[in-house]
Amino acid sequence: MFLNALEHMMRKKLILIIGILSVCYLLLFWRGIASVDPQGLQADSGIPTTDADMAYAALSIAGSMLSVMVWGLTIILGASILPDEMEAGRMSIWAALPQSRFKVYASTSLAPLLVSVIFGYLLFGLTALITSFYAPFTPTSIPLAIVSMPVWLSATWAFVIFFSQIAGKIPAMLITFILEGFAVGMGNIVELAKGVPDLHESTFYTVARIVTFVLPFERGYRSVQMGLLPEASMIEEALAFMGLGGALPLWEIIYPAAWAALLFFLGYRLFMKKDL
Repeated sequence: MFLNALEHMMRKKLILIIGILSVCYLLLFWRGIASVDPQGLQADSGIPTTDADMAYAALSIAGSMLSVMVWGLTIILGASILPDEMEAGRMSIWAALPQSRFKVYASTSLAPLLVSVIFGYLLFGLTALITSFYAPFTPTSIPLAIVSMPVWLSATWAFVIFFSQIAGKIPAMLITFILEGFAVGMGNIVELAKGVPDLHESTFYTVARIVTFVLPFERGYRSVQMGLLPEASMIEEALAFMGLGGALPLWEIIYPAAWAALLFFLGYRLFMKKDL
């Protein structure tokens, strides 16, 4: 079943398209960072900058673009497999074989998560590697970034698979994209409130905090960035002074995985009730 799901993605040219887009992004990023003149930046701004500062700026900007790409990849792949297999009538064949429905469900749905995580590692890892060629830096915590990647993407993956069984493929994609954007906006408010006491005490902050708990799509992404960004730069120090970009509590880093596990189980319960 797992291999069948991978074959499905290959047959639909999804992995090929994603691979082409990834190569185009990496080439454009490489061209962009290679064209930057550090001396020119210092002359224009009048502020001395280090390699760590350049790396921090480059990775922060690239991370925002990459998050959209990897989120989109996870949503499209996650929403495509189960509905397409059911609509084509192949799922009834797999379910009729001497194997449990849980194995059918898990094997089919885990394939898109694996592909998304692999592309996430490649895109973020190669972006950091390219950056280090032109602005050598020491990441804050590579193990944190590695562990956070599947935690981050599992929340989106579990949600879109669960919703695709309720509303269908296209509605599930649209709903997930909209909620992703909403959750990111609320997450930004939570981070901003670290340095703005008045905002921290407002009802708006409370609502934003509740949203990031109910929809923890972006918490894992922040811990990925925390691990990859340089451990010492003027930009990081300035943001920390204002209360921005600080460390996340441990529970916020692992919570999306627990939330995804719950949705995965609920999705399995829906799958069990379907007449294949």
